[in-house]
Amino acid sequence: MQTLELEDKVASQLKQIATQAHISTNELIEQLLSKYITEEAEPTTLNDFVGLLKDSSTFKGDPVDIQRKMRDEWN
Repeated sequence: MQTLELEDKVASQLKQIATQAHISTNELIEQLLSKYITEEAEPTTLNDFVGLLKDSSTFKGDPVDIQRKMRDEWN
């Protein structure tokens, strides 16, 4: 078990949200932490991975030129 020091305003907000959700503040913190970890996780789908490549220098420029250059590498 660990004790956290929170500002009164933050502690009040946590307690209010937990009360509205009918859960303890501990459960609320665990849920929020789990959600944060899930959202910050590394990409797991192809769409997530492709999103990381959008700023890659490999894909800068005209898409047709990029495809031609890639095909020319095969010859």
